[in-house]
Amino acid sequence: MSYFSRATFNARSRDEIKSLNRLRAQPYLQHQELWRLYRQKNGANQPFLFRELADPASNQVQFFLVSAEPPASTDSAWKIESKVFDPQLLEGQAYQFSVRLNPTRSERVSGERGKRQDLVISRLHELAVPPDRRAEERQRIIHEELPRWLSKRGERHGFTLEDCAVQSFEILRVRKDAHEITLSVADFSGRLRVTDPDALKVALCSGIGHGRSFGLGLMLLRRAQSTGLE
Repeated sequence: MSYFSRATFNARSRDEIKSLNRLRAQPYLQHQELWRLYRQKNGANQPFLFRELADPASNQVQFFLVSAEPPASTDSAWKIESKVFDPQLLEGQAYQFSVRLNPTRSERVSGERGKRQDLVISRLHELAVPPDRRAEERQRIIHEELPRWLSKRGERHGFTLEDCAVQSFEILRVRKDAHEITLSVADFSGRLRVTDPDALKVALCSGIGHGRSFGLGLMLLRRAQSTGLE
């Protein structure tokens, strides 16, 4: 059994506002703070997926979470709402989707096991794009090749893409313990169709791709309106 939760941090005091600003600025801190909502301790596998729903104009930040147990907190700054998450999916159903992912691919170096590389940077190097064309080619890769990358992942996760757009793409630089980590983040949205309900349900509960510690991998679905041709 899984749970879908909305956790809202409401900042009222000066200290809570400071905490809110740190949460907005540091994705890995979000991961650490959200882990406090679960009984499972750090060092085990991360027991939840999460995605930030920030509103910079307000004194609160919200997160969607999917987890095997419902989160809980005794801190009055947190408001937590949870419900059982058991998606009833059928083959052929269409959904609008949104998902935030880290697009990568594996590259084999000198016959050794493939090393994970940023897809956009890797393609720019592979194509040997001259400096004066890099900005233009980077945009083409983001808007043409990244949807194809997600389409390939859909084959293993139980869906096909009928429409897909990259709404934003950014390079995230975050500090994890004593290290600075750099990763690309793409926001995808569009329309998908279910091909394997069981595989898609696993993806919704377990996540897609890498970067779960930074709020990536949680796919959100809502039923698509009929086009009249289905």
